[in-house]
Amino acid sequence: MEFPERLSEKLTAVISENLEDLSERKLAEINYGIAVFITNSYKMLLIFFLAILLNIFKDFLIAFISFGALRTFASGVHAKGEWTCLPASALFFFGIVYSGMVIDLNIYVVSIIFALCFSAVLRYAPADTEERPIASRKLRKKLKVLSCFAVIALYLASAYNLGTSISSIIAFAVLVETILILPITYKLAGSMYGVGISINNKREV
Repeated sequence: MEFPERLSEKLTAVISENLEDLSERKLAEINYGIAVFITNSYKMLLIFFLAILLNIFKDFLIAFISFGALRTFASGVHAKGEWTCLPASALFFFGIVYSGMVIDLNIYVVSIIFALCFSAVLRYAPADTEERPIASRKLRKKLKVLSCFAVIALYLASAYNLGTSISSIIAFAVLVETILILPITYKLAGSMYGVGISINNKREV
């Protein structure tokens, strides 16, 4: 179990001890939220600093917020080790930023990208991991709905900023995050897909 999961479990245990009326499902939601927040914060500080040095902080922030807005709900495959995540994240984010700065997407391409992403999110989100399975059916449904709303909101933001690098950066950020929830990506990364679903199926047997 990696650092974010260990810390989130300890914090959730403290919350459980002090708020005894919380249900198991609610505690699972709290644990999931804390783990996502930790995972998406402490390692990113180094990448934030690098973005400042490269003088692309504004564009990086747009990519980070767009990617994070969907990943918070849709989740997706993670790097196997704590510190292999850092170079992978840097590659993803700087790739998104520089692609958005160089490639100007028109409304038709933007619409196609988001239509494909919405279809994938509707089918595969949330995509959990072995370290952080989502076994609760109610939580999975909630996260799927929020993921779909996130894609719609980001599409509107991209369309509103059409003709600028902001539009392309948002579109590429959503595309990359969507790719990370696909079963084929899990297979290529050597990770197990649908852990929470498997847990639910075992409980029902």
